[in-house]
Amino acid sequence: MTPQRVTLITLGVTDLAAARAFYARLGWVQHSGTEGVAFYQMHGAVLGLFGRTALAADQGRANVTLGTGAMTLAQNFATEAEVDAAYAVALAAGAQALKAPEKVFWGGYSGYWADPDGHVWEVAMNPFWPLAADGRLVLPNECERLFENDLTAPDEAQIAALLHRSFDTDFGGRSYFRTRPHLRLVIRDGGVSVAHMALQFRAVRLGGRLIHVAALCDVATDPAHRGKGLASKLLQAAITEARQSCASHLLLFGTAPIYAAAGFRSARNPLHYLDVDRAQTGGLRKELARELQVLSLDGSAWDNDAELDCLGALF
Repeated sequence: MTPQRVTLITLGVTDLAAARAFYARLGWVQHSGTEGVAFYQMHGAVLGLFGRTALAADQGRANVTLGTGAMTLAQNFATEAEVDAAYAVALAAGAQALKAPEKVFWGGYSGYWADPDGHVWEVAMNPFWPLAADGRLVLPNECERLFENDLTAPDEAQIAALLHRSFDTDFGGRSYFRTRPHLRLVIRDGGVSVAHMALQFRAVRLGGRLIHVAALCDVATDPAHRGKGLASKLLQAAITEARQSCASHLLLFGTAPIYAAAGFRSARNPLHYLDVDRAQTGGLRKELARELQVLSLDGSAWDNDAELDCLGALF
């Protein structure tokens, strides 16, 4: 099984300098320091421009077999006005007009242009696929990854509102543990966050032995969206993320049946942690763990009798 992602899209061009100039007129900024190819950083992927002859040789094919137009690149926008503006910029930069933006049968708004080498671009507004605040496109009911340093104010407000709808409090607008996780997994409906899980990564001591763990927190599903399998989808995504880290175990506090179904086992370790409440440091506490669930990520055993020293705030 290979990862479900595209990291680099390379377009074969007849004249690299001319192609660079065209994309510069669109306002695209080329990544510096590369000879014979032009790279442009996009959201989570890279666009490359490469001479057609060199590309054909790299592929081991004849240059004449390389075509254009059978594959369409697309840019989605939030409004029809933004689509019109992007289309106008492309034509002003020297693009060939293929179809002016118009309302289309599937309920959106779309137009097409081609760059000087015939590569076709679509500019579109899809009302069924709202964009994230930074322009990223995530399909409805798919898991979206938000690293904490990339979290926008609207994202944070949406998550706080979701916690408030899911529990009796929004936990001060921060999180259940009043800390900031490293990664958030979110599912949106109509651009609104309706399900959320967060992951933290840290070192702890188990029976005096230093280990790395991942901790699951802030598990919330909007009451109006429960029973749709969203929490299970997020949990599988969280386990996948944790397995790709250096963590040996994934920990959480909870009793929902989905945890046992995913392979988590209950543990009653003595806990030693620093109490943090309302973004204020409290005292050191020792107590027996309640509702602690543990999943081994690397096959190593978990010592249920050893003290779990969380080395600071509780996850």
